[in-house]
Amino acid sequence: PGRPIMCKSGYEGQGKLKHLRHGQQPEGLAGIKGQPTLEPFWAAGFSFARAHFVIQIPYDQYLPMVFQGEEISMGLRGFTYGYDYYAAERSVCFHMYAIKENKEKRKRVKLFWENSNLYRGAELEAMKRLNGIIGMGEKGEVYDHTDESKYGLGRVRSTKKFFETFGIHTDTQTIEDGLCTFVGKPMMQEIGGHLRSDTMGINYDEITYRFVDPKKKK
Repeated sequence: PGRPIMCKSGYEGQGKLKHLRHGQQPEGLAGIKGQPTLEPFWAAGFSFARAHFVIQIPYDQYLPMVFQGEEISMGLRGFTYGYDYYAAERSVCFHMYAIKENKEKRKRVKLFWENSNLYRGAELEAMKRLNGIIGMGEKGEVYDHTDESKYGLGRVRSTKKFFETFGIHTDTQTIEDGLCTFVGKPMMQEIGGHLRSDTMGINYDEITYRFVDPKKKK
């Protein structure tokens, strides 16, 4: 069966709430057989790893009322600690949204943002912190630095390297479209061969590739 691969993202929201959100991802049969495929983004809906991942990159306890934005936060923090992300060859689980015969039942499920009126301003402050920590906030923005050493960035790779490699422009809050054309065989060929000698992740110090929207090359 087909499976999604994390490659589609874009900015969402306005003002200080603007953030990078990974939207509906493309699904299909894996082009690479017999092994997982490198992907640039971390997915909240399907993530498993050795336990040291969540020890090194624990969920930030100071982000109340945040829903969208979680994935780029966790993913970027993990990247700076030296972690890489892979899509499985096949789907092994799924999540049923409020569609078809399941729609009425799911619509009755309570959602956390139904309580947003009780915590006015919490989301704004949380998003300022989330974006500030990962270097995607407004220049000079003041945010809550509580326990940032615990919920912050690693020292193996820089966020700048991630942005440059995958076409994310934090200064203009824009992205290079068409990243999904790179993720898959091209990314495996361009980046996958640079595994560290100790096998502890891709050595991005060797990576000079910078993704550019294919339409711009025409």
